[in-house]
Amino acid sequence: MNFSCPQEELSFSYKQCIEIGIDTSITLPLVILNPEDLQKKVHKNKELIEAFHMSVEEEWVKGEYLFLLTDIEGYLMDVKCSTKGKKCIKDSGFERGISFREESCGTNAISMAMRLKRVVYVRPQEHYCYIFKKWHCIASPIIVENGEIVGYVDISTIDKKITSEVSMVIKLLAEKIASEYEKIVKEKEINEIKIKLNDSQIKILELEAKGYRESDIAEALGIGVVTVKYHKRKIVEKLGVKNTKEAVIKAIKLGLVDVD
Repeated sequence: MNFSCPQEELSFSYKQCIEIGIDTSITLPLVILNPEDLQKKVHKNKELIEAFHMSVEEEWVKGEYLFLLTDIEGYLMDVKCSTKGKKCIKDSGFERGISFREESCGTNAISMAMRLKRVVYVRPQEHYCYIFKKWHCIASPIIVENGEIVGYVDISTIDKKITSEVSMVIKLLAEKIASEYEKIVKEKEINEIKIKLNDSQIKILELEAKGYRESDIAEALGIGVVTVKYHKRKIVEKLGVKNTKEAVIKAIKLGLVDVD
């Protein structure tokens, strides 16, 4: 697969960098979050970071590649690499909280993936600033099931071309991170709902899912119809939905109730 960046897209990015006033000679990113804002970002993206750690194989890390994870805005959230690679990270200023947007470090694979919303391979000579002039980088958006982009992943290496195998790895890695992320988020949501709902309310959801009428639910649980109605209102409120039907759909989707 050819993930090279079209020359017209690179030219447009270079033009943006010129308009912004980025110096091509910079050796470190210009934009980095302060410790407080970084902490907030890390907390907000903790599920994505966890998914990244679960998805990057340890065997891959032993090689000559860096694996970078950014949030949706292009801020570096985490890095995985070999011990040798850690020196490259330090020398390049790739610490958590730096921005890969054009205004921070010029044209790069992550900034182009953010612009084009697809996998992008940027060669050393195609980068705008000196900071990346030795780097071969390929980046991909992390897209979840509903089509939303939740972050970006990048594989970078110095003085070594990105092979077709690495191009396939980036696609598979982005898909795996997205899958793990959705599992983590779903599990978290289920746990939060279980905390919010009591046993009677979960049972009511199960019976609603099976098509029971309010009078049947009341009889099955040994409570009054008025109590059933009260619980249904609380269920709708706690799940943040519009009505009981939506509550049942959400509960089934999350695997919270068993309809068999």
